[in-house]
Amino acid sequence: MSNLPDSFLLQMRNLLGTETDAFLDALKQPAPVSIQLNPQKVSRLKDGILEPVPWYPAGCYLPERPVFTLDPLFHAGAYYVQEAASMLVAEAVRQITPSGHPLRALDLCAAPGGKSTLMASVLPKGSFLLSNEVIRNRYQTLQYNVAKWGITGMHTSQHDSRDFKALQGWFDLVLVDAPCSGEGLFRKDPDAVKEWSPAHTAHCSARQRRILAEAAALVRPGGVLIYCTCTYNDGENDTNASWLLEQDSFQALKLFLPAEWGLVPKEIGYQCYPHRVRGEGFYIACFQREGQEQAGSISAKNQPASALKPASKTDLDALAPWLSAGDEIAIFQDWQGVFRALPEHQVADCMQAGAVLRQSAFGVPLGLFKGKDFLPAAEFALSTLVHPGVPRVELEQEQALHFLKKDPPVIHPIPQGWMLVEYEGLGLGWAKGIGNRINNYYPKEWRILMQIR
Repeated sequence: MSNLPDSFLLQMRNLLGTETDAFLDALKQPAPVSIQLNPQKVSRLKDGILEPVPWYPAGCYLPERPVFTLDPLFHAGAYYVQEAASMLVAEAVRQITPSGHPLRALDLCAAPGGKSTLMASVLPKGSFLLSNEVIRNRYQTLQYNVAKWGITGMHTSQHDSRDFKALQGWFDLVLVDAPCSGEGLFRKDPDAVKEWSPAHTAHCSARQRRILAEAAALVRPGGVLIYCTCTYNDGENDTNASWLLEQDSFQALKLFLPAEWGLVPKEIGYQCYPHRVRGEGFYIACFQREGQEQAGSISAKNQPASALKPASKTDLDALAPWLSAGDEIAIFQDWQGVFRALPEHQVADCMQAGAVLRQSAFGVPLGLFKGKDFLPAAEFALSTLVHPGVPRVELEQEQALHFLKKDPPVIHPIPQGWMLVEYEGLGLGWAKGIGNRINNYYPKEWRILMQIR
């Protein structure tokens, strides 16, 4: 890689000393390609011979970068394309939440969603996970990726960290994947090099401290906070970690990371460098709030009512043929009339959080009624909640890609009524046979635009 700013090179020489040349050589190499597999969705990828990521068993390296857009399994949520070093969040969660009890977790700066899907896969069963993003277009991407993962205990919100004030002390675990200068992504994103400057890193550091302070207040006594960035400089990493310890009643937590993994222990956190780790630049630090462990609660005083209302018995009866039996879910209707499936044991949490965070969405959207006809939601097709008795149609790869382009499926004879369109047994979306045609209900904002080769 050429054209790195002189001030960045000086910074890295101060950080790495004699290892600087090896670091710069690593930046000239192609970035490794890695994915995390969705444990809720069985696919042929689990049977493949793929090299595992050392710190996350469900993560693996690919020998080369395929065209993910042209893989229906990608659109079905069988896996998420994620940089390997950032999967260390999974190992951190495993080590600092050993009890196995369900947790209330918050991914405060969640878009595009990789760490949220990772957390959803490793948090104790039954955990409540809220994935938040303040920027609208990034929030839409987050919602899409959460929908593909298909887990009912994943919820989303679009709020600034300031808006969470009423939830102080409510969460067991808060992840702050802070917006940063992106030094660790230089070889993947040339634009990050153009935007870099010492002034920009200072601006990022100040913004991170503001977010950290607001995030720290959300952690209950005995709860934990994870802070991470995809950058190298100490100003955004260990210096901010030290600042947090000075400001609030937290203690730093040490992780047990084998030396062969290649991470560099810093004063508080841990740093990945691409010449030591098969991945990009990544920093992670973990903290625990001091004080006697206790469950967080929200004062009901002056809190508005939730926008969710329980589904009527008539609606529940109409929805029953669509929903898989045995799932411990509760059905509610949001202000748009969309029915949503929530885990039964999380209803109170969803109601409490929803009363505070008005721009939030809980559980899996199931669909809505148009008169007496049920119109199933696209997200429902990607979940694991669809009743086995719902008609299905299995497509081959090229057929599936045309479906994802929003072309009508070519099926003979034409089945009538709603059908779940699948690829290798995983749901992609909905289609409906009406007379001599089949309508494709795949969302236009999700459709692929790439030419099918």
